[in-house]
Amino acid sequence: MRQRVGEMLTVKITRVKLYAYDLHKMKEFYSTQLGFSLVKNTDYYFTVAVGESTITFEKVPASVKKQYHFALNIPCNLFQQAKGWVKEHAEILFSAEEDEVYFDTLKAFSCYFYDPEDNIIELISRQEVNQKQVAEYFSPEHVLNIGEMNLTTDTIYSVANSLKEYGLTPMKNSEIRADTLTFIGNYEDGANLLLGPSGRIWYFSDKKAIVSPIMIEIDKQLQLYMSEMGDFTVTQL
Repeated sequence: MRQRVGEMLTVKITRVKLYAYDLHKMKEFYSTQLGFSLVKNTDYYFTVAVGESTITFEKVPASVKKQYHFALNIPCNLFQQAKGWVKEHAEILFSAEEDEVYFDTLKAFSCYFYDPEDNIIELISRQEVNQKQVAEYFSPEHVLNIGEMNLTTDTIYSVANSLKEYGLTPMKNSEIRADTLTFIGNYEDGANLLLGPSGRIWYFSDKKAIVSPIMIEIDKQLQLYMSEMGDFTVTQL
């Protein structure tokens, strides 16, 4: 049943489909270099498990423009261990000589790194929401789920209105902004859609957000689709 306008839907990002130019290189990075479990592998796409969520990368030609940012939720007490793991398996990103940031709005520590196609991966440790796990070292098994996924559009208000129809509204009733990110979803859910404009520079990066083809599944109830041309649709499951 469609959510009533104004009734918040739980934002649990259960599955996303992204696109990639070099499937072999991307698969090696995510499954071999980082160590995420490969749950599906074909000539045209592959899927890895990231905690309770999955990410599928599907092959597209180089003519398709794309750029993604997503965050993976990690336990509230394992941020420093996770940062050390990133340094061992990838190249951690810096901003103003710092390799981490604290977001007061989210009560969360984050660090960032690139995958082979310059998508920006974030590990986010939400101090009030993410569960604690007892571990001396961090590994991919400690990833909880997808905590953020970008949804870049040049029609911010139109997409925001479409999301609102299905109970997906800004965190803490904040105002929709056309010039920066709007966090969609409840603070307590520990996951957000990052609704934002193209041309915006991502944190800890020199990469600009661009409208990109994507499918985002919310709580196994909705699938959000953005086409390469910026057409946005929502399908109920």
